[in-house]
Amino acid sequence: MTVSSSMFRVAVRRAQNLGQVRGIQALAAVYTETGDPQSVLRVVRHDLPPMLDNQVIVQMLAAPVNPSDLNQIEGTYPVRGTSNQISSNGTSFQACVGGNEGVGRVAQVGQNVDNVQVGDWVVPQRAGEFGTWCTRTVVDAQSVSVVPEEWRSGLSPLDVACLKVNPCTAYRLLRDFADLQKGDYVIQNGANSGVGRAVIQLARHWGIRTINVVRDRPELDKLQHELTALGADIVVSDKQLSSDSVKQHIRSLDARVRLGFNCVGGRSTLQLTKYISEGGTLVSYGGMSRQPVTMPTSLLLFKDIAARGFWMNRWYNSCTNTAMDVERQNMWKCVLELMQCGMFVTQPLSVSSIDEANEADAQRIVRDAVSWSTGSKHAFVFA
Repeated sequence: MTVSSSMFRVAVRRAQNLGQVRGIQALAAVYTETGDPQSVLRVVRHDLPPMLDNQVIVQMLAAPVNPSDLNQIEGTYPVRGTSNQISSNGTSFQACVGGNEGVGRVAQVGQNVDNVQVGDWVVPQRAGEFGTWCTRTVVDAQSVSVVPEEWRSGLSPLDVACLKVNPCTAYRLLRDFADLQKGDYVIQNGANSGVGRAVIQLARHWGIRTINVVRDRPELDKLQHELTALGADIVVSDKQLSSDSVKQHIRSLDARVRLGFNCVGGRSTLQLTKYISEGGTLVSYGGMSRQPVTMPTSLLLFKDIAARGFWMNRWYNSCTNTAMDVERQNMWKCVLELMQCGMFVTQPLSVSSIDEANEADAQRIVRDAVSWSTGSKHAFVFA
């Protein structure tokens, strides 16, 4: 049998790919069962699997810890982690790698890959396709999206790692539920969250005014000043929201409150909804209190308030045609350009560096970062 030169080159390339991957190891935070993240997550050093022709090796640069990541590990999130065969210390087992958001640099590409190149910065296409809390990973090339160099020039890996969820949720909340005009108001609870801060900054950029509700706290004035510096117009606590002075102030505003954004639920949402103008819409995108969203019949009948829900993952899953993909790219480009010119900043993060050479230290860092009681949002950078 005669072997053509092209077939020979393909065989050589495949052998080189396999040879280059063999012996490469990575650290990853994995779980073999759902439950309390601090209990079920463990950091393991494992061998990377052979890279196939349609796959790439991604060296992770940074990844945040989102509440949805913890819900996923607990088994209460609609998107499940992808289980893969993990080989560590001569033992193989099925496990999921934690994390859904992050950015990495392409280190190697398979011979049939044409959508990414070595050196590209990439983010996961969708939640659940692969875990991001790892130093390296082998993934299908079609499961990543490239962030063009000109969009990220001058930005840190952490800026890009936190792009897909919070800023883009805020972008869609402001774009998809009303034809907001300059001077219109929106009201939101959880205003100091990642999405809340993003809403404030994007709204300021587009000339939309914001009424921002936060939990009552000892140093409320400090947080009020912080959010005002981002562009917030009004900042009140949930207790202040029901006071006569705040009621009078909001009801005397010179423009309508077109939208309400809810990520809390329970009484906080009920109070917020009362300030939405007639014909407006309440959009729920989270439920941190784990209390139901309730709305009095009077708001439905006499003010015609509509109630909607939004889930960023569902929106990404709808990007199945060229027009939606262009919209996704425009959204990312808009947020990143605002970051580049200093008009948008990522929420405060507690950042920990994971050194691939120190497995025990990485275990401690991950365990501390996935506690619900930390009081701050964590992120990993990978050394």
